[in-house]
Amino acid sequence: MLTLSMPRLVVFAGLLSAVLSTSVFADVEKSPNDPNVYRSLTLDNQLRVLLISNPKSDKAAASMNVAVGSSANPKDRAGLAHYLEHMLFLGTDKYPAADEYQSFIRSHGGGHNAYTSMENTNYFFDVAADNLEPALDRFAQFFIAPLFDEKYVDRERHAVHSEYQSKIKDDYRRSYAVTKSLMNQQNSHNWFAVGSLETLANTPERPIRKELIEFYQRYYSANLMALAVQGREPLDQLEQMVREKFSAVKNYDSKAFETKTSLFNPKQLPQLVKIKSVKDIRSLTLTFPTAETRSHWESKPLYYISNLIGYEGKGSLLSLLKEKGLATSLSASQGHDLDNQASFMVSMRLTEQGLEQYQQVIQMVFQYVELLKQSGIQKALFDEEKQLSNIRFTFQEQSEPIHMVSGLTRQMQFFPTEKVISANYTFNEFKPELIKQYLDQIKPENMLVTIKARNVKGNQTEPDYNVPFEVSQFNAETLKSFAVKAIDPKLTVRSTNPFIAQDLDLLAAETKQAPYLLQDKQGFEHWHLTDVSFNVPKANAYFTLQTPFANTSAKNWVMNSLFTEMLQEQLNETLYDAYLAGLGTNIYPHMKGFTVRLSGYNDKLDLLTKDVVSAINKPDLPKERFEILKQKYLDNLANQLNDKPYNQTTSRLYELLLPQWSNAEERREAEKLTVRDLAAYAAKLQETPDIKLLTHGNLSAADAETIASQIKDNLWQSGAKEVAPVQVVQVPRQQLLTDKLVIDHDDSAISVLLQGDNNSNKEKAEFSVLSEILSAPFYNQLRTEKQLGYIVFGTPLQMHKTPGIAFIVQSPVADGKTLVKEIDQFLMQSSNLISQLNQEELNKFKRSVISRITKQDKKLSSRTKRFWRELDWGETEFDTRKKLAEAVEKVTLDDLSKRYAGLFDRRLTVLSTGKKFERPATEPTQLTRLFKQRRDQGAFTPDN
Repeated sequence: MLTLSMPRLVVFAGLLSAVLSTSVFADVEKSPNDPNVYRSLTLDNQLRVLLISNPKSDKAAASMNVAVGSSANPKDRAGLAHYLEHMLFLGTDKYPAADEYQSFIRSHGGGHNAYTSMENTNYFFDVAADNLEPALDRFAQFFIAPLFDEKYVDRERHAVHSEYQSKIKDDYRRSYAVTKSLMNQQNSHNWFAVGSLETLANTPERPIRKELIEFYQRYYSANLMALAVQGREPLDQLEQMVREKFSAVKNYDSKAFETKTSLFNPKQLPQLVKIKSVKDIRSLTLTFPTAETRSHWESKPLYYISNLIGYEGKGSLLSLLKEKGLATSLSASQGHDLDNQASFMVSMRLTEQGLEQYQQVIQMVFQYVELLKQSGIQKALFDEEKQLSNIRFTFQEQSEPIHMVSGLTRQMQFFPTEKVISANYTFNEFKPELIKQYLDQIKPENMLVTIKARNVKGNQTEPDYNVPFEVSQFNAETLKSFAVKAIDPKLTVRSTNPFIAQDLDLLAAETKQAPYLLQDKQGFEHWHLTDVSFNVPKANAYFTLQTPFANTSAKNWVMNSLFTEMLQEQLNETLYDAYLAGLGTNIYPHMKGFTVRLSGYNDKLDLLTKDVVSAINKPDLPKERFEILKQKYLDNLANQLNDKPYNQTTSRLYELLLPQWSNAEERREAEKLTVRDLAAYAAKLQETPDIKLLTHGNLSAADAETIASQIKDNLWQSGAKEVAPVQVVQVPRQQLLTDKLVIDHDDSAISVLLQGDNNSNKEKAEFSVLSEILSAPFYNQLRTEKQLGYIVFGTPLQMHKTPGIAFIVQSPVADGKTLVKEIDQFLMQSSNLISQLNQEELNKFKRSVISRITKQDKKLSSRTKRFWRELDWGETEFDTRKKLAEAVEKVTLDDLSKRYAGLFDRRLTVLSTGKKFERPATEPTQLTRLFKQRRDQGAFTPDN
């Protein structure tokens, strides 16, 4: 697979081809399908600004990008940039309360976040469109007059440390730490970046607050910042707003931090690093230092190479690796991307055989590289990528405003503002010699090989993440074995793509706003809506095959999951070209069977449907492939037990309340499963499936019926019966049930679910408003004030139709009993919050909830998924959002008070006490039997 990291996307800058350069509004190049209007300007303090106006938007958003990140940390202050990011949220001169900004954003239908990378720090938020001005006023103060309140200096050090500890068993973080520690320590990109209590020590001799302010005043300078603001106001009004709010940002005329030192030590390569993983994974990554790529935005040599090495179709490197039983996946991408150097990476997930024979895998990579040198540098393939990019740009769909502004300000760090939208789509100049130069750098002598596996013993330990690893050099004989003597004849350079859309015309708009029933036979329903409101020649076809036996036993569930994996594998070679051409296929299991989602340019959607239906109708189940995917399934089950503690406690809630099977039950059945079992299941699955189909987008009813016929004629059998909907077990009243998990992690974790009494819209509305009121104070009390952990949040948790609120914490400092006590204390104190609420405050929260419920669909796929969810629920009027919003509008203070009084009647807690704390005296509680009994007795949340 070709993969692009965010930094890679950033550096694809430049002019579009002539056909696209006509799409210029004001001074910002944009897609013809982009409804926004733009204006770029620079304030007197040298702050670069991009204004975005869309009068129809229901959300406003803003982002500030600061061109400094973790690479600027002093050597003896690891994490300082990240710590500064945390501290900015905790009060300003104008708004001194630590939770003022967060509470305002949350209570006005919005969200916020920030991140610190090596070269930049990015802050962003969105909010209901009517509230941009007050939100922006609070946001601007971060960059004008932050308090850096002494009260929170030590508390937030603990928050940073908690964030570091929460990912101490994250295999990506661990392997990254090892490889960085082996690279050139004169380059600050290779230093520990997150920060800890040790690196951010606060002593009288060396107070951290002083260094924090010095870092802020050195780098948080207007000339190193870029701001993007999107609102429904006209550009002139947005400009006035920005000038008023941000002109006070100080310009220290700072110089951006730079490091020119080589990323790799001289004579370090070639090198082999083996890293012990936490999870059951077997991965091989080849990293090659290369020349910089930022100056080659018109030709994109590494992107071109990535596209070919990452190809998964017939004749590909991955295809051959799979055939030989050596690998299950492959990706190629640019890795590092600095202004004076870069790197290229090829990563593979190996089978057990592949791990044993990893040197053969490496040799096959170099075979493919040699093939590219000989016959892979083709103008036709470059022109094809250019064509696909032009189509993507012309029919670019809108992203959520919060993501759009964050991405654009990151782009502004590197490119002129007029290029920030068009940069990623530029493919202007084919330079075969330049591609060859980069291919020449992908060679054994210039290679860092990283292997991750659980069976690595390790003779060294990385100190920050306590990772065992071992390092060695390749000897001359091994290097010689990587030399290409002959290229396997099964390896070929991909040909041109047959799935590229030719007909990109849009149909005439229709008046219908919701899907309607186009065909209804016993066991086959086809719902359809022609929808061109997003101005894209795309469509989606979702269909599900449902059967009552898909989840009647753990064995059937495992077979259902493995069958969909086998289908995906069978189709991968055929449909990878479709993926590159903008057509997607997703096949996934669920408790009633499995679903197929087909999406992309409608011109070739029928061709895609034909291939998928053919595979379902005639599944190919080779024993060798089955055994590999079965092992992958078992690995995933083992890895679930090493997931983050809070993910495990929350997953357990679902396991108890839905008809799901335990990890142990699935493992027991998977281990003894045979390919004959799967073949028998596949045959039974197709006997009388209940089929539902939704076609939506730039498809006429006639074209939709053509797709329906392909599905119905090949997969449908008369006599099917509709499968009963999934129901949620009702938590028994006033029993305060607690389940305890034993998790191999130092941190404690807790997930507390407060479940609704019924599935009525009134119940859902009251739970939604209560969650809106409680979430911000919960975060502020348990995270900001009490510093129980980095992962602290309250959230609506609706299982199917059943409403609920969940309170979730993962903590490195508190044991399980303390977490229960603190959550209980918060919930008791919150009764005052509810009782003291006035009508004006309630209306504010209701408006915030309604803005979330009625959020506009920004893409065709978002609307299709919403329609599909309603079909699954049997809501064929497709008006659940409208009904729920009306129910929220009717919520009164009295309703809320009564609902809060009974909020704790149906409570279920899942808890794990971390390894660093004393083990609980009692054995882990098993509530599985209780909830299975309630399921068998039909104790489900009723519809009222």
